[in-house]
Amino acid sequence: MSRKKLDSPSGEWEFNIDVEGIRAETAREEQQNTEEAGKLLAQLDEMSAPETPEDQPAGEPEKAAEPPAEPDAAEAETPAGTEKTAPPVRAPQPQTRAASSAGTPRPSGRPPVIPPAPPASSYAQPPEPPRQPLTRREQRAKDKRDKRLAKVERRRQKNHIRWSTVLAPLLAITNIITLGFWGVNTLETRLTVQEAENAASEAEAKAAELQDELDNNTISLEDFTYYVAEYNLSAEFIQKFFDDRIVYKDTSVHYAEIDQSLPMNSYDWSALSWENGRPSYTPEGQRHAVLGVDVSYHQGDIDWDAVAADGVSFAMIRAGYRGYGTGALMTDDYFTANMDGATAAGLDVGVYFFSQALSTDEAVEEAQYVVNLLSGYSVTMPVVFDMEVMTEDARANDLTASERAEIAKAFCDTIAAAGYTPMIYGNTAYYMAKIDFAEICGSYGIWLAQYYDTPFFPYDFTMWQYTNAGTVDGISGEVDLNLYFGE
Repeated sequence: MSRKKLDSPSGEWEFNIDVEGIRAETAREEQQNTEEAGKLLAQLDEMSAPETPEDQPAGEPEKAAEPPAEPDAAEAETPAGTEKTAPPVRAPQPQTRAASSAGTPRPSGRPPVIPPAPPASSYAQPPEPPRQPLTRREQRAKDKRDKRLAKVERRRQKNHIRWSTVLAPLLAITNIITLGFWGVNTLETRLTVQEAENAASEAEAKAAELQDELDNNTISLEDFTYYVAEYNLSAEFIQKFFDDRIVYKDTSVHYAEIDQSLPMNSYDWSALSWENGRPSYTPEGQRHAVLGVDVSYHQGDIDWDAVAADGVSFAMIRAGYRGYGTGALMTDDYFTANMDGATAAGLDVGVYFFSQALSTDEAVEEAQYVVNLLSGYSVTMPVVFDMEVMTEDARANDLTASERAEIAKAFCDTIAAAGYTPMIYGNTAYYMAKIDFAEICGSYGIWLAQYYDTPFFPYDFTMWQYTNAGTVDGISGEVDLNLYFGE
């Protein structure tokens, strides 16, 4: 049996079963078994035949037994009690022949009487023992012959298994089981593919229906949000259908109305282009944005000369953090190495601090801690307040949006007072739900984390983190990449 996979979407298997070959093989096996059985029977027949005298060639028929000659005078005078060796008994002796243990000769002139020969059967029962006592040698030979004949008879009466009659059904059963196994697999494959095709067809139909309704401007927001939830559409895709709302996701999809009273950006995104996975913003042919990385101890040792040679213009380096459990202030393990390396490579540098402040006093403490770390460095990029809502049980997770705004303002005001440019980091959901955005927009720089091909954020922002999975020469593994739209 052979099988091959069909070139079809269902991934079905085609089975080629050589029925004639199976039948021929079964016939050959049966013929071989028949021949083997014939050989065995022939051997058994040969084993059951009377022993051939040593001087008679094997395979020749045994000559008819001649009547024993009259004993000579020497034999007649054999003393009584002397054992006389007799040849092996071939046939029962006539009852009229009286073999005297005393050695008395038979009457002369009286021929011996020869009984009729027994039926010619190799499997006849052994003849009755002669009345004349057998010698030990004769008895051993007789016992051996009787055992051999009994063994042959048992073999003949035993029902032998003909393997050909057994193998054929076994082969048929095996083929049936094999075909059944592959048949079940094929059925399962068909069902799986059919389910996928049905789901794809349903999704295509729903998408076409949705597109038609959108083209005709007849779909309601309620229906649209239903389709969004049903098919788990991305925020970037959903945002394409709205210019008066900001779409973001947390545990669900949200549509935040745009507050036209806040400062807006004026970027022309038609001037944004991509090459080799990196964006560039060049309105009217002038380069108005530069490429940068943001790093921490997670990136380990960095070859800053290789980073600079790969087109990177600036680096945002983590200065430190407040423990989200203990609340202790800590310096990033690679802060000094990164600051020295990036500066020596000619990159502009800025820093960010991961805050877990619970009050404005703690925010000021964090800002002063950063200012002390920056002593002796030339910092031309912003100093950033980074407060994120942790998935773990962090100390600042339960702050209200208003409290976060006040803490961020206290940090940024302290940084500005020290002569640096303050900035606040966050993604769309953070700005729209976790902090009172109206309190900070327009007063401090905004660093937007949004992993879209084209950012959508109507409010003013200065830096765009467009990926957290970028690659740069000199840095092992993935790294955050940014565009800076500075003055």
